[in-house]
Amino acid sequence: MGLMARVSSEKTRPVAQAAHRLRHRLTQLKAVDPDRQAPSARLGPRPLGLHLTGAMMLWPGLPIMLRSWRNGSPNSKKKWPGLGQETTLKLTRLCERLGPGPNSDFDQALAKTAIARMRTFLNGVKSYRHHGAHRNLRSAPVIWQAGTTKLRDYNPDALSAPAVLVIPSLINRFDILDLDFDHSFLRALAEHGFRPLVVDWDIAGDDEKNFGLADYVEKRLVPIADFLAAQAPSLLLLGYCMGGNLALALASLRPAQIRTLLLLATPWDFHRPDDAIGAQFTALAAQMEPYLQALGYLPVDIVQSLFASFQPAQVMSKFTDFAALDPNSIEARHFVLLEDWLNDGVPLTAKVARDCLDGWYGRNLPGRLEWRVGDTTIDPRVLAMPAYVVVPGKDRIVPPESARPLARLLPRASLHEPMTGHVGIIASEKAPQQIWGPMISWLEKHA
Repeated sequence: MGLMARVSSEKTRPVAQAAHRLRHRLTQLKAVDPDRQAPSARLGPRPLGLHLTGAMMLWPGLPIMLRSWRNGSPNSKKKWPGLGQETTLKLTRLCERLGPGPNSDFDQALAKTAIARMRTFLNGVKSYRHHGAHRNLRSAPVIWQAGTTKLRDYNPDALSAPAVLVIPSLINRFDILDLDFDHSFLRALAEHGFRPLVVDWDIAGDDEKNFGLADYVEKRLVPIADFLAAQAPSLLLLGYCMGGNLALALASLRPAQIRTLLLLATPWDFHRPDDAIGAQFTALAAQMEPYLQALGYLPVDIVQSLFASFQPAQVMSKFTDFAALDPNSIEARHFVLLEDWLNDGVPLTAKVARDCLDGWYGRNLPGRLEWRVGDTTIDPRVLAMPAYVVVPGKDRIVPPESARPLARLLPRASLHEPMTGHVGIIASEKAPQQIWGPMISWLEKHA
């Protein structure tokens, strides 16, 4: 039961006063953060040139591609890139009905439909770039900082409440966890009586420019855990995406301080479901090396291009759908805020990029139980605390086959597999009921 519900049922003055203070504090956080003003012009969807080129190649090229398929073998079982088995089967049956050779009526209808879809996509992009919505939440107060890394406290009046240390990915900012005043996972934790503490990585500064993954664990997360030890002797630890890997590392280095472990869409076996991933990323790491040496970091647009390669048609599909939304609706506002978060990524240091591209994806060090932080091998099998592993069933960024092994390796793990995507576990409209609710109930049980 959440804090607000307990206030209603118990009607005790001390708890009611605490709830009033919490609401007042969260209301204060609604004001615009002077350090995080909205940009004057949107950059996304990033990289814009890649997505526009993809749309220009896909839709106008559909009649040509389909004619090529028909003139080949109508019964062919070949798969077009990015198409699933069901879609491929439908296209094969269509080609069987049309037969080889030209079909002017069908070709003209297909061309008109393709052009209409492309125009709708472009209208969706234009609508997003000129939309008036902006995230206007003041970030929670900073209670610890080293370099550009900050620790923010979303319930600073509740020092005795169970502390939840939330570790996001290094690639994107933590804002998705506090997307809007009516859609914030961190605020939901606070309203249920927890003390959410989120790591705000920010862009690497002079102190972090030579950091690798191990440095972020040993020189940032371990000091944070030590800083909190006096206030919160045991932490409820939560990691999202690669933040889950960093959380596993922290739990391995400080097991006595971690009471529970929650992992959301956390990759582990990087060579599942396709063994060819390793060779692909080993080659990619070699290609990126001259740029990493010249720049000292991996640019956001290259990172976004990698994500786009996992789901090449998603951007075109979602902006086509966005064009049909009422621009004044809550759904449209949340879409814009989510896209702003996606496009406001953080460049990775050269060493972190190498650790990820070569160490994780190329050599699969975590999946082979060979990833080390300092002298410690990160082995989930030795972590005895209760764990809750969320594996999104529709995740294209972290396939379920990559994340699910953690639930088998952790000795006391509970597995939850909601049918949503990588971002949807936090940002979808159904997330508060279907994903946050079960997580918070599990936390209440173990806290």
